[in-house]
Order: sequence, then structure tokens, then C-alpha cells
Amino acid sequence: MSRWRRIAVLASLLAATAFGAEEPRLRLKNRRVAVEAEDAELRVPPAKSRIGGRAHVVVEFRGEPDRRALRELEARGARVLAYVPDAGFLVSASEDVQLDGLGVRWVGRLEAPDKLSPLLEPGEQWQCVVQFHPDVEREEAEALVREHLLEILPHPDLRRNELLVAGAPSRVQRLAEWDEVAYIYPASAELVSGEPVHACPGALTEWGPVGEYVAQIGDGWDGPGRNAAELRYYFAALARRLPRESVAAEITRALGEWARFVAIRFLPGADEWGPRTLRFYFGAGAHECPYPFDGPGRTLAHAFYPSPPNPEPIAGDIHFDDDEPWAIGAYLDVFSVALHEIGHALGLGHSDKPGSVMYPYYRKYVALTEEDIAAIRQLYAAREEPPTSPQPPTNPPTPPASPQPPANPPSNPQPTPPANPQPPGSPSPSPQPPQNPSPQPPAARDTAAPSLTITYPALSSVLVSASSITLRGTASDNVGVVEVTWSSSNGHAGTAQGTTQWTAGPIALYLGSNTITVRARDAAGNTSWRSVVVTRR
Repeated sequence: MSRWRRIAVLASLLAATAFGAEEPRLRLKNRRVAVEAEDAELRVPPAKSRIGGRAHVVVEFRGEPDRRALRELEARGARVLAYVPDAGFLVSASEDVQLDGLGVRWVGRLEAPDKLSPLLEPGEQWQCVVQFHPDVEREEAEALVREHLLEILPHPDLRRNELLVAGAPSRVQRLAEWDEVAYIYPASAELVSGEPVHACPGALTEWGPVGEYVAQIGDGWDGPGRNAAELRYYFAALARRLPRESVAAEITRALGEWARFVAIRFLPGADEWGPRTLRFYFGAGAHECPYPFDGPGRTLAHAFYPSPPNPEPIAGDIHFDDDEPWAIGAYLDVFSVALHEIGHALGLGHSDKPGSVMYPYYRKYVALTEEDIAAIRQLYAAREEPPTSPQPPTNPPTPPASPQPPANPPSNPQPTPPANPQPPGSPSPSPQPPQNPSPQPPAARDTAAPSLTITYPALSSVLVSASSITLRGTASDNVGVVEVTWSSSNGHAGTAQGTTQWTAGPIALYLGSNTITVRARDAAGNTSWRSVVVTRR
């Protein structure tokens, strides 16, 4: 029996074989399609696209994906962009690409109804996030939106391939007909109001990222159906700027919140590389997996889905960017981000519902929402008795600077986390501060954002011919500015020199449009931002 699971919201279903075997199925949020064997055509259908003769299509394999078949697919001119569970891939390909001999069972496009979230409610105007396929240039995406007379709402913290859009539902629906569009879902209040947010890039698989149009990735750690599960967890490395025991307590509290509602038992693990173990690791830059972190201000964390689809030992692991200014109960709250990423590690994708823990953009949480509870109960049995509170290991080992799978786990004892942390998962008005002193903002009650100005360039949009630019400006605050950072739409980011008078750069520029965003943060975690569009000729 294949390790690829069999429950589907979208199923491209061939006729049953003489043995009654069930074929692998695809899992999208908004469609169910049956394809009879004699009707299946292995060709790329034409698409409504700005680039004629080429389309984004889902290619479904007959069985478990084969890397050799993927390499051959790319050799024939297709570009593999994303994984579509259980046995499919989103590819960009010409209409004449040959798919025979690759073990492909079905190929088809995402239709307009597939791309519209079921949570987009009727109304005079939609405020929504439009996600484009990964290979669509931002300039093309913006042009397509404007051609449909839709408003682009600026926000510097959007994911690279997304735009915040407002307009009539009929125009958004027509936009969804275009091949370049991947998925459209409701925008949160934080996005619409322009508040600073952080995006989750989405959980990862051994086959690459998964798009927002996917409903479910695997069947969880308990296998098909709704069953109980027992998992281990291990703290390999925790935030270097916070007390280890405080971070461990916040993560175990997040584990306990999920365990309140489904029959999952979390136990401390003795082997960080052991099977069915959620391994928590804070690292910076290139670290232990093929997905490096990008420094302060952008990607906060990422998680790996269960096994399958991921192999052991990476399945279920959760990594945090240790270059971020992590805190407890304040800006970049450890509990909130851990709560979201644990949802991925248990098998959940992103939710389209603003305000839910699993919405693609983090916010500060104290508990799971009804949406999150309903989603996790689609994978696991509902809990019928009070959960056993997970406790941090009594001796979480400290790994070496470059961890390798140890033959024998270290045994040096480490400080024991608080004996009586807040009951796991219990909602509370606000997370409690750690018992030991930690580098928290000294002005916790300050709510005034810093004042930030870009003095050079003086205009919000400039045209240059140079390959880089240096920005300059000022920042002030009633308590004090502690950091000024910058990020560019081309993926670069860094920390400016100085605070009251700051200099950022030189910042590399790509040909075309580069949006550079500067942020100032005060000691209480309040932030403000300004951006400039630099077009390189």
C-alpha cells in the first residue's frame, strides 16, 4: 500500500481496477472532479494567459511521485512549481509538452471556482488577498489587477507572490479566470488597516512548498480516519536571547492547547532524531534543512508536515529564525508563533478565515479558535477526557554548534522549566511573563509607535540606473528607538546603521521595480514603517 494517503476534497478518479484498488487523489479546497480512464487526455489545456501557449496545470501521477519522472518532466520543458498532495505537482508548461511515458494519470488546470475561497462572502466589495503562481512577476500581477479595475492596497509585509486587492466581487471573479492567479482568500482586518504583520511561508514537504489552494496534506500522525496519536517532542536549541526554561514553557503550553481538543498525547523525547518526534530548533541563516532563514523582519519560522508526506526524521520538525527579537507575551510572541507552526506539524494547512490561528498571517493568540478546533478534529479524534499536561524534558540537552544526528543523546542536565506553568492551552487574558529576568522591552505599557522618515530619496518613487542604493533617514520615539531595519521586495533584508540618524545600504537593486521598506522599532515593540519604490533601468 502506498504511503500517500487517500482522502480527497478534489479527486481525479479513474475507473476502479479489477482488484478494487483506490488510486491516489488530489486535495484542493474548492472542487471535486472525477475523470474516467477513457476520458483522460494527457495534454496541457489552453489557458487564458498573458503569455500565450503556456499554462499552469496540475500533473497527477498514478502512484508515489518519482524524482526521475520529475527530472524528465523538466527536461521536456515543464517547470515544477509546487506540490499538490497526494501525488500531484503544479507545473508551468507549454501546450505541446509531451507527458507520455512518465506515469502521469491526469493533467488539468485550476478553474476559476477552484481559486475562490469558500469564505468569500457576498457583498458590494471584496477585500481579499490574491495569490499568484510563484513564477509570475510582480509587475505582471499588478498590471493584471489594474486591468480589472481593482484597487491594490499597499502593504509592505505581504508574501512575495501576493497582492492585497479591493473591488467588486464580479471583477475579482473575472480576475480568477486568468491563468496567472493561484488562489484568492479574504483579507484580515490587520492587512486592510495596514498594521505590521508577519507572514507564514507555509509548511514544507520533501517535494517543496504547497499552495494556498490545497485543503489537506496527509492524514496526520494517526493515519486515515480520526484516531488518537502519541508523539514525542525535543528541544534541540532554543532562543539565545531568552531564558531557556521560559521558552520551553511557552512551547509546551502551545502543545497543550492543541491537546485540549484532540486525542494527542505529547511526551518528552530522549532522541532528537527519533521517529514521531517534533523537534524544536532555533537557528539562523542556513541551518539543518534546505530552507535557509532570511534574517530579521521576514520569515519567522517554518514547519514540516507529518510522515507521510515527509520522511523521518524531518517530519514534524519546527524551526524558528533566531535572528528575530523573540519575546514572551509581547512583540514576536513565542507562544503565538509556536501555536501556529505546531498546527502545521500536526498536519494542518492554512485556513482562509481571518482571526484563526492557522490564517497565513500571524497575530497574537491566547487560544485556538472554533475554526482551528474544527480543522484539527478532521484529522484526529476529539478528546473526551482531560489531557495530560505535556511537561518540558527534565534534561533538555544542548546540541553542539553544528548539530549532527547523535549516536547517543547528550545526558548533561539542563535547568528544569517552571514546575507549575500555566495549564496548557487554558485561555487567559494575556500570557504571563517569565519568572526569570529576560530582555523584554522596558516600557511594556508604551503604545506609541516611533516616528520614521526617509530623507533620501526624497520621493516615494524614483528611477535610477545604478545597481544599488543607500537610503537615509531619521527616527524618534517617546522612549527610544532600538532598531531600524530594511527589507526589499527582491528578497534582501538587513539592519540599518544608527537609529535617530540611520543609513541603510548599499541595497542591491534588480532590473525593474524594487520596493524597499524601512521599519523602526521601539523598546516596547511598537513599530512604524515607510517604503520607497526604486525602479532600476
